[in-house]
Amino acid sequence: MTTGGDTRAGRDWVRFAPLFPVVLVVVGSLGFALAQSSALERDMRVAATQNMLWVVTQTQMELLQLTLAAGRAAPDADDVARRYDLALARLNLMRQGPQARYLDDLGHLDRVLDMAAALEALDPLEHDAPAALHTALFDLGQRQSAQINRIANDVMTHDWDKTATRLDDYRATQRVIIAAVSFALLAALAMSWVLLRNQKRLHAAQIGRLRAATELQQERNASAMYRDFAAIVSHQMRTPLSLIDSAMQRLARKGSQVSAADVAERRAVVGDAVDRLTRLVDTVMLLAKLDTDQVKARFEPLDMAAAARSLCIEIAARHPDRCLRLTPPEGARPIALGDPHLVGHILQNLIDNALKYAPPDAPVTLRVFAERDEVACAVADCGPGIDPADLPHLFERYYRGASACTGNGTGLGLALARELAVLQGGRIEVDSHPGAGARFTLWLPRASGEGARDG
Repeated sequence: MTTGGDTRAGRDWVRFAPLFPVVLVVVGSLGFALAQSSALERDMRVAATQNMLWVVTQTQMELLQLTLAAGRAAPDADDVARRYDLALARLNLMRQGPQARYLDDLGHLDRVLDMAAALEALDPLEHDAPAALHTALFDLGQRQSAQINRIANDVMTHDWDKTATRLDDYRATQRVIIAAVSFALLAALAMSWVLLRNQKRLHAAQIGRLRAATELQQERNASAMYRDFAAIVSHQMRTPLSLIDSAMQRLARKGSQVSAADVAERRAVVGDAVDRLTRLVDTVMLLAKLDTDQVKARFEPLDMAAAARSLCIEIAARHPDRCLRLTPPEGARPIALGDPHLVGHILQNLIDNALKYAPPDAPVTLRVFAERDEVACAVADCGPGIDPADLPHLFERYYRGASACTGNGTGLGLALARELAVLQGGRIEVDSHPGAGARFTLWLPRASGEGARDG
């Protein structure tokens, strides 16, 4: 016996049966477009993380540094040994994993293996004639610098060719996606016209699904942005990790001949590398919290001079060979209104930036003062200054000017400092004189009431 519900279901099936081919066409077109989009996004992300040219360039730089160290009139044996370890670590990186496969495809893997073997044969720990060793390292460094330069040229040419091919593929894929989406849109409009005439509630459900799909795509785009961001930052982790690996390899090669001085020296290298990694992670985490509005300033009266003095003591402990000079205000110290934790982050970034560019024997000076309703701390160095072309972009994320130290920095420190200053109602000003140094000044609102007395 057939019920009324079964009859209505049969009529609905007959009514919507002609739409099924249309549905299949729409879903197929959109699925094809989504697959092409995913492939395009994945290809772009992989291409963005390629670092072979960076690896080859770093190896070339370390070989040049080794050649310079060994070719001095009176070579420093410890400096030559350290440069030797770094150059060998770079060559070892080139003959491992994806780098080795990349070089094998270009026909340079055997050359790199020969270079590494030749360099290993001149290990400073296994030679008792320093003068002859330094001469041999100097000659070998010159030859290998020329060889690695040819490899770098081939890598650059290969990457340019791949980039050009990839761009052509991107354009073709984009055209296919646009055509697929356009066709799917036309089919969807036709289907929507029929569905609106027959079933408004079904149309409302489709709108809800489209909105959910849009939100999902937005979440995917945000996730892709953070993955790319992590890929950029990961490049900056390689140098500290290479230093740690080099220090451990040197201790391992000495075996039972390791002395307390050797351990202390390598401990300092490892400690400095770990400290750099820690500061990098802190910067990335704080920027991520800023992007998601998770950082809230806890305002309280802040003695800027005391905060600067405490930070100078902390940084001087990490860099005992560097000179930090603090000039506090005379008499009553002006009190700022800000978050002590965030202000510490700002000043540490400014001081670290000054130490990076100041000559090792030149001091970095800090001066705390007040003007009208603001309190300021100026951090000045005697470095090369800032190129005027870099000034408009100085506080942009990932931007590193032409004078940036090779291999150091992510271009995030100054951007983080400015964002934290703005969060507290303040600002950062920069004053630069090329060839005579730069000065970064943090300005914060002045707290109401009288300043503290110098104690």
